[in-house]
Amino acid sequence: MSSPGIITYPLGGITYDAEDAAAYFAGRTSGVYSTDIDFAVAAAADGSTDLTVSAGQAWMHVSRWVGLSVTMREAQTLTLPLADSALPRIDRVVLRYDATSRSTSLQVLQGTPSSEPAAPAISRTEMVYDLCLAEVSRPAGQTALTTANLTDTRTDEALCGLMRDGVTGIPMDELGRQALAKAKETAALCDKLLASYTGGYLGIWPVTLPADGWESCEDMPGYACKQTAALRAARAATVPSAVPSPETYTVAVTAGLAGVCETGGGTITFWAENVPEGGIQMQVELLGPSASTADTGEDTLGDTVLDDTTL
Repeated sequence: MSSPGIITYPLGGITYDAEDAAAYFAGRTSGVYSTDIDFAVAAAADGSTDLTVSAGQAWMHVSRWVGLSVTMREAQTLTLPLADSALPRIDRVVLRYDATSRSTSLQVLQGTPSSEPAAPAISRTEMVYDLCLAEVSRPAGQTALTTANLTDTRTDEALCGLMRDGVTGIPMDELGRQALAKAKETAALCDKLLASYTGGYLGIWPVTLPADGWESCEDMPGYACKQTAALRAARAATVPSAVPSPETYTVAVTAGLAGVCETGGGTITFWAENVPEGGIQMQVELLGPSASTADTGEDTLGDTVLDDTTL
């Protein structure tokens, strides 16, 4: 038997009330069960300003000890209020729990007409609690609603979200910091290994040559433009060979991309007869001695700089 003031739910032979069930549901976070089938908002097929909301199940974590299960077994139709004749506005479709009436209903929250409209605020109190299912763009004088006017907000944690059981959230920031620290540690180790490598095959790196990265040149006879890209593993002593990817091969050939390229300290240069019409993705193979962190003092690996990474 539980101690006084402690509810253990559910146990046989004990009478429970709604408050006990609500405490049980408080272990789930607010939101719809899924975005595939639960409370999806769509424009009606008749070309009016009506909306259809699919059947669904949702949970509302109203307060620390109160969680509510909401079930709508059949789809419902909502009629939007008339659009303003002069100015646009943004409406919201919400699933609203009202503690006073002890009921939940679909409602349309009407925004304020404005040249720069903003969506109306939702309520998140113990007395009135909203899950925002969608936002509706209402141009001035609108008489028909289309899919383009709807924004699904069910995955937005601040407005609705997906119900999760047992946890209130995953600490992504902390996990991201740990992953970044491990990536830097691995990069430093790989750079150390590369620095100790005296020669031979170093590896293959992807290098992107954007269409707007070319400049005029006169240092390579027969080629009017060149582009120098970053490649951390490259140095003057390495021997490069490069081929365009199959997807960008035609662009490279049409531009007259040179069959040779040249490496420098952390860079690689390509030449072309003409400026390519699009970006070119190169696969670069390097032979010879490698670069190291001693050259730059950065935590780098290949052409990826980790120092500037932010979460």
